[in-house]
Amino acid sequence: MKYKYRLLILTILLLGQHLFAQDIPQDMRPFVRLGRSVKILTFENPKFDQKSNKLTNIGQLTNLEMMNIPVGSGTVISSDGLILTNYHVFQMKDQLSYDESSNTIKMMKSDNSSMLVYILADNDPLKPPVLQYYAEPVSLDQDHDTALLKIVTDEDGNEITEKDFPCIPVGNPYSITLNNEMLILGYPAKGGNTITVTDGKFLGYYLNKKYMGKDGFIKTNAAMSPGNSGGTALHRNRMVGVPTAVTLPSLAGSDMGYIHPITWAAKVLTVAEKKYGFSVPEMPLQWFKNDYNTDETAENIYLTGTIISAHSRKPLAGLAIVARTDRTYEQIREIHQKVQEVFVIVMIQQMHKAGASVENIAAYLNIPVNKAEEIIHSTVSLKNLPPDVQNMLKGEFFYNITRADEDGFFIISAPRDKKLKLYMFQQDYYLADKIITSRSGRSQTLGKLKLYKQQ
Repeated sequence: MKYKYRLLILTILLLGQHLFAQDIPQDMRPFVRLGRSVKILTFENPKFDQKSNKLTNIGQLTNLEMMNIPVGSGTVISSDGLILTNYHVFQMKDQLSYDESSNTIKMMKSDNSSMLVYILADNDPLKPPVLQYYAEPVSLDQDHDTALLKIVTDEDGNEITEKDFPCIPVGNPYSITLNNEMLILGYPAKGGNTITVTDGKFLGYYLNKKYMGKDGFIKTNAAMSPGNSGGTALHRNRMVGVPTAVTLPSLAGSDMGYIHPITWAAKVLTVAEKKYGFSVPEMPLQWFKNDYNTDETAENIYLTGTIISAHSRKPLAGLAIVARTDRTYEQIREIHQKVQEVFVIVMIQQMHKAGASVENIAAYLNIPVNKAEEIIHSTVSLKNLPPDVQNMLKGEFFYNITRADEDGFFIISAPRDKKLKLYMFQQDYYLADKIITSRSGRSQTLGKLKLYKQQ
């Protein structure tokens, strides 16, 4: 009898492991490696300032090489060939390195805006992915560290028109039970040239008002490292987030990974859908209206529109301001001016705290050194600010402002289910305003909005 009980217990345990284990998806092609075509420039005999050791002359260009390098991971999320990744994966900065022995500087810089897309062509995760496509940026959102790319050509430069790319479905990042299993898929540098799949637990959401930046990351103990950025976090074979960061090496204890919830991609997806007409994954409103969602999307809707000239019908890269209706345009401008002054003070103080010298800060902002010194040692007291400014800095909505792109398209967030006032302005055109009522969804199109040229 004891033997039967032991066998039953062992069977239940094995069954439980099978039920709750996370299997990798059968189709691995949506999990891509992203790369860049870069220039490697070599400069000889650079000059440095003897006192500050700052570079004063980069030297003579003596060599130029072209090469492809990996920069991170991405995920195909629509049959249109849309790839979601991190903004910091896309936005590659120029890199300088100095070799003292040869007195040379090497500069690595991106050749263009295209990204190389490496795919598991035969769906074998044990083989390295191969370069198969080039992708161009569709929408970039630095605040949420998200970037949306679109596959446009094959590796030979031929235009891609197909709409049947294998893609991964998305899932609710706020429905995961604590300590449930998660999978991380991507191409960390330490994992070589093949895809790396690690598993771990969902450890909750990161909340800490002590530090600047966004709260609300998903925490996991699944192994992550540089190269995983922009990849995929799966729960029950649905993408719930984008692996973005890991704990700093200076912090004691076990490493922890941080994942951007998939809902943080709402802005770039809205641009893809409303401006370009691409098919994007559906994310129900209840995903956003969640107590664990710390992002603006918990309470706000994205409004989109296109500003055009009433005379020429051409697009205008004008300003769009959405504001509450119980304040005049002049009052909104005054609030904005005060808020910007506070932000500048905070920014300068943070730059100085991070190690920037007073002289460098003054040069960067084009202000006198004594003014920068004064700001660094000043204090901002909420009590001394106008009540509206105090309330806005505490989180109350008064306005949001953005500038339309060269196509006249703009996207701006505003509270849901509210009567609001939309202002539009462009130099040499009259200020226009319009009463609008925001809806309860994720996004809302305002259509074409006309500005009249001043006579």
